[in-house]
Amino acid sequence: MHPVTITRQRNWLRLRCLLVPSALWLVSACAATAPSEIPETAGQESSQAAQTTVSSTAAKTPTPWQNAQWQSIAPGGDTSCSDGSAYRFYVKEGDPNKVVLYMQGGGACWNRATCDPTMQPSYTRNIPAGFKPRPFGIFNRTNPANPLRDHTLIFAPYCTGDVHLGERDTIYAPVAPGQSPLTIRHRGRANMQAVLEWMQSQTKASEIFVTGSSAGAIPSPFYAVVVSDLFPTAKIAQLGDAAGGYRSLNNASRPDQQWGTFSFINAQPGFEAMEEATFNYEQLYIHAAKAKPDVLFAEYDAAEDAVQKRFLALSGSPQSSLLPALKANHADIRAAVGNFRTFITGGESHTVLHRPEFYSFGAQGTAVRDWVQRLVEFQPVNDVSCEPCNLDTFANPQPPQAMLRMWNNWQGPDNHVEPFQIFDNLYYVGIDWVAAYLLKTSEGLILIDSLYGQWIPPLLANIAKLGFDPADIKYVINTHGHFDHAGGARFFQSEFGATVVMAEEDWALASQPAELPIFYFPAPSLQRGIVAQDGDQITLGDTTVTLYKTPGHTKGVLTLNYPVHDADSSYEAVTLGGVGLNFSGVERTQAYIQSYERLQLLSQTASVSLPNHAAMGGVFQRAERLASRQAGEPHPFVDSAGLQESLRQFLEGARVKLKQEKAGTSPDTVEALSKALDRD
Repeated sequence: MHPVTITRQRNWLRLRCLLVPSALWLVSACAATAPSEIPETAGQESSQAAQTTVSSTAAKTPTPWQNAQWQSIAPGGDTSCSDGSAYRFYVKEGDPNKVVLYMQGGGACWNRATCDPTMQPSYTRNIPAGFKPRPFGIFNRTNPANPLRDHTLIFAPYCTGDVHLGERDTIYAPVAPGQSPLTIRHRGRANMQAVLEWMQSQTKASEIFVTGSSAGAIPSPFYAVVVSDLFPTAKIAQLGDAAGGYRSLNNASRPDQQWGTFSFINAQPGFEAMEEATFNYEQLYIHAAKAKPDVLFAEYDAAEDAVQKRFLALSGSPQSSLLPALKANHADIRAAVGNFRTFITGGESHTVLHRPEFYSFGAQGTAVRDWVQRLVEFQPVNDVSCEPCNLDTFANPQPPQAMLRMWNNWQGPDNHVEPFQIFDNLYYVGIDWVAAYLLKTSEGLILIDSLYGQWIPPLLANIAKLGFDPADIKYVINTHGHFDHAGGARFFQSEFGATVVMAEEDWALASQPAELPIFYFPAPSLQRGIVAQDGDQITLGDTTVTLYKTPGHTKGVLTLNYPVHDADSSYEAVTLGGVGLNFSGVERTQAYIQSYERLQLLSQTASVSLPNHAAMGGVFQRAERLASRQAGEPHPFVDSAGLQESLRQFLEGARVKLKQEKAGTSPDTVEALSKALDRD
């Protein structure tokens, strides 16, 4: 389905919440803070996670290794990716006595359909040029709340389709006319052996955390045993991140047979009695925990992990709910061993260790981050489980259920949008509910808003799909400091050296902890780039962007004015930086009204509306018309009258809001949000 088409129904709720002069102005999908009175906070990963999740033992000063860079190591020998390309792993220097061994995830393949890159591949075939681990979750050393920020980090990429447990070059026969035999090098074991040999020769590890996410979680108990044998005096802790729901492998697919797992696994002490006929992933935990009773083994999962359910379906075991399988697996393991603990959060998310949500997810009043800290400090932990489990769950304070429902809408896969060109020099690279625009100049790129969290990798992919290099982004202009617009700024700042632009008030906003943990994000460095003043201009090559302070939605909203080109014609575009009325207070609402009255005057010469939420300017509807535009037809985004009508409607909603606030009749925000969600 075309990505523009699928957004219309979802966007209608957002647009209606913004424009209809009723209770719904309070519950705009642009909400970036709590649904009660909206505070001037946005949250950050760089200084603290959520208010209740940073323990007293978190480091408060920079470590000697905070600025260490990833080192790429190509071991050669028998190592290989699935397609025969070279394998390499990555090391970031830290305390040589404290080591993290992390195994990357990335799907799996076990038959022609799932292994053939021309069919339905469900794995990562090789390591892309220029790859390096991204600085989120446990890999973010600038976060004082990171319990692993002073450890030596060893990152084992995954490119063999065998959950790091293969030792066979398998030939998959043709299944369709015209195909040739396909050789897949399932060499996960050889690759990991090279990593372990380097680790043994180059570190003095006395404390080791063995972990992995998704496909990398599955072998982590096995490799915890191997590591324990290599470092017999070291303390070891293990955690599998997001692979606990694979209930059984006893069906016709039998991936371990394709991978050659049993050509080596019985030779490892502790796994001699493991039988191929009854093999499943629970057995890895049971044999590992029995072999190493002094090691605490652990699993983390989201109760309805959508990715695990997808792979269960691919392997012939579809699950309508993952939670029963998780609980059954955990029960099997606990019945056999005592040194095993679990943490289950709610919702459909997949993995946590390498995501910003590592610092905000939780359950039963316990933060995932705090639970992991106890693991890596070799302290006892309890089993933790969500209740209820249908939506994401967080460390205290828990957001209202209505906000959680909206949050899950924001995080869902339907929000993905394929990038598209709007003008000769302007592109849409955002998602369904939050816009991001890429402005091309003669000397580089300007990114308008930077998304957040799980949407940063798709943002990077969208930029690359259009033929651009994210390293060419010279400026990131955040229209304001809420998580959905400024959440990716630190990434572009630290990874590519981009200069971040915000108003003074929103630099402060982005540097404060979140009112609720769902709104937390890694804030831009307090070594500020540009603190924008009203009327400032950012010039890059042949393009100048004028910034106007239009307070209301936040105290430092920036509205942008810049030129866009369509062949020989040029137009003036406006990006409204804060349309949502999801805030409280007469003074703020009055400031909003004054800002939009001013914008009515400033935009008299503008003809293109490109707001920071696409629904507010009919961006996707206009994009559909643009895709079918014929020669000589007007550009569907050029619409002076439409821009002015939008400003009039935004003002109308704000005046209704102000009247209600003065009369003391403002509606309950959570109740209004619940009703709006129920209708849609």
